Amino acid sequence: MDTSVELVKEMGLGGFAKLVNGVLRRYTRSTCDPLEALIAPLPLVSQLGCRYSFPDELIASWLERLGQEECIALCQWFNQPPRLDLRLNPLRTTTNQLIADFEAAGYSLKPIPDLPQGLVLPHCGQAMPALPGYVEGHWSVQDRAAQWVSHLLDPQPGEVVIDACAAPGGKTTHIAELMADQGRVIACDRTPSRLRKLAQNRDRLGLKSIEIHTLDSATAGDFAAMGDRVLLDVPCSGTGTLHRHADSRWQPLRTRLAELVPLQAQLLANVCHWVKPQGLLVYATCSLEPAENEAQIQHFLAHHPQWYIEPPPADFPLKAAPAGWITVWPQRDDMDGFFMVRLRRGS
Repeated sequence: MDTSVELVKEMGLGGFAKLVNGVLRRYTRSTCDPLEALIAPLPLVSQLGCRYSFPDELIASWLERLGQEECIALCQWFNQPPRLDLRLNPLRTTTNQLIADFEAAGYSLKPIPDLPQGLVLPHCGQAMPALPGYVEGHWSVQDRAAQWVSHLLDPQPGEVVIDACAAPGGKTTHIAELMADQGRVIACDRTPSRLRKLAQNRDRLGLKSIEIHTLDSATAGDFAAMGDRVLLDVPCSGTGTLHRHADSRWQPLRTRLAELVPLQAQLLANVCHWVKPQGLLVYATCSLEPAENEAQIQHFLAHHPQWYIEPPPADFPLKAAPAGWITVWPQRDDMDGFFMVRLRRGS
């Protein structure tokens, strides 16, 4: 209390010293949480928004879809520090060897259940290049939810696989690893600076099958009917990763969706032509917004009758909705929020 008063004086606001002192004394004498007393008259949406530091539009949307209990659980999950998940490069090392390397350096590295290549590092006080095996390309940083997207794509050795919005390359390099670096992985993006990061990761991981193309996937026709499988991880609002980008929660969602939804639709309508007949396209976002997810797919299918949703295999660890798509909710699945769906092209 005394420190706060002195700070006010040092800032040249001595006239407020008595006010600050009085407010703090009243706070220390209070028998209830002052915040709760302050927000009690507000509607539930605003109460939750103030308590957990989220804008009303997000709270209202989550309340409508989840109910109060799950909405609170989601807010609490997003307000926790993000966890550090790693992805093993099986072309360079093994799980047991990587765990042993980290243990020798004083770190506890643990496999993620049911997720091939996935490991979690509970505590890390170093920059990534200083950790065992990073420079040698033994692993990458990638959240477990993002890893599941490439598993849903299920690329096979010898195929032509296109990553239409590839930079900075986490999923591109994962695709190449799943293909045992055999085949052709075409990585596309329109931002050269982000593609340079992809190239650096490709080289660090020792992957030879990845070729990089600077182009706009929303309009380019370069790869018509070439892809056995195509990944379209579109630019999105990122409302499934708000714990990693805390400031983005305060960017007006309606404004962002007005820009992103038409772009996503354009990307989907163009990139679908890159898929071979009978080929597979996986559409993914790190968003929880229906306009970017379910509604986007429904709109696409309504205008492209030769396409249909192919549900994941029955043994796929992430369970699909009856419609066939997968929505990962952080408070339920303990990982970043994601939407992913497999789309099969007819003949």
